[in-house]
This record gives sequence, C-alpha cells and structure tokens, in this order.
Amino acid sequence: MHGERNMTRSALWIGCVLAMLAAPLGAAQLYRWVDEKGNVEWRDTPPPSTARKVEQRTISGSTIPTGELPYSLQQAVKNFPVTLWTTDCGDLCNRARAHLARRGVPHTEKDPQNDFEAFKKVSGGGAEVPLLLVGSTTIKGYLEREWDSALDYAGYPKTALVSVKPKPAAAAKPPAAKPALVKLYTSADCGPRCAQAKALLEGRGVPYQEIAADAPAALEELRKISGDAFVPTLLAGRFVVRGFEPADYNSALDQAGFRQDPAKP
Repeated sequence: MHGERNMTRSALWIGCVLAMLAAPLGAAQLYRWVDEKGNVEWRDTPPPSTARKVEQRTISGSTIPTGELPYSLQQAVKNFPVTLWTTDCGDLCNRARAHLARRGVPHTEKDPQNDFEAFKKVSGGGAEVPLLLVGSTTIKGYLEREWDSALDYAGYPKTALVSVKPKPAAAAKPPAAKPALVKLYTSADCGPRCAQAKALLEGRGVPYQEIAADAPAALEELRKISGDAFVPTLLAGRFVVRGFEPADYNSALDQAGFRQDPAKP
C-alpha cells in the first residue's frame, strides 16, 4: 500500500513536469470567472473562493481568445480614458505606441496637426509630442516610469490581457499634404535662444519634438545633421537651421509645409 502511494505521487509529479514541458514557450496561464456581481473577470492569478464558473486556460502570448474585455479593464477605460497625441516623430512616438500595446491599453490616438487648437488646450499651450492623457493626468514626452505610474493608478494591466488597437480619432479636415517632421535640438544651458525658438514654433502651432542634445546619442545625431553640436538647431523636413533667427525659422517652416496663419504676425 505504501509503495502504491509512492508510485502515485511519482506519477503525478512526472505528469506535472511533462505538462510544463509540453506547454509552448511564452504560454500564459489565465483564469476566467464570474464574480458575485455577475462580472466576467480575466486574471493571471487564481480566482477567489467566491468565484463562479471558473475556467483555466493556457494561451500563447498575452491575448484572450474572445472579444470580451475583463471587467477591471472596462472600469479603467470608463474612469480613466487614455488618449495619445502623436505624429510621425520617430523613435519616441514609436516607443510610446509600443508601450500602450505592450500593456494592452485601449486608447484613442490623435494627431495635433489635425486639431491643434484642441491639442493646445490639453497640453497647456505647448507643442511637444508624444503627449499622454490618462483621465485628467497629462504627461508630456515619453517617460516610461511616469507612464507606468499613471496607468497603474488607473487600474490598467501591466501586460496585455486582450489585443487592442488604437481607436482612430474622427479627423475634422484631413490636410492636403502632411507637413514634414520638426525637431528642435536644445540643451539645459542654451538660454534665451532656445526659449525663443520654442516660442516661435508654439506661436505658429507647429508640433515638434524637442531633443536635449546632452546625451552622447543625441549629440552624435545632431552632429550628423548640422555638422557640429551648436544649439538650438531646427530640423524641419530637409531644412536645417543652426542658431535662432526668426526669419530663417519661418522660411524653413514655410518650405516644409507649415503655412503660417495670415492673422498671426
């Protein structure tokens, strides 16, 4: 009898090991259940003792094979809707989109060039992208820790439980031709010249990416573009302007496709 129990334990242990080895790499264990209020929940942790209709599923990756959102995610979307303001701003905007996709955050993506007045209201008058809204919290630029902190507080999952795609914003009037990407290279000790350069861009309603040319990678990028490390330096499409001269900035922006409002000086 004692030998049979040992054999049974050994068989169970071997079965568990084989099951783990058989599971595909990257597979995740998810639990589905109905709580006491009738809400359907998906979690990567076992359900409470009060849960009903409990199911355990092994899936590849982080996608639930149904179209229903977990109740906790529904609540996060309802109470803290997420909007990402972005353009084709290169690596920062790509990392911003990837961050939301990695966490499975349903969101609306908007382009400031389609509605700059609305963008100025949420950004406080600035023109820096990417810009993230989580409920009433605004975060300028892509700051991974600050984004995670805001999303954690809002109740969004740390890893994607469902596949989500950004909800496209209703475009008012699509522009005939999309203006070029604008970058402004600055530094902490740049002084009034950088402040004047940013004021001109924001006064014209030009979305731009500010790059602090202090880190080695940014300095190397700036040298490739302009030939040295002088700041501020404006990159508007294929036009490069070193230093700050309003006439040169306005000319480069006009040629890059950013038409100035005739009502503005």
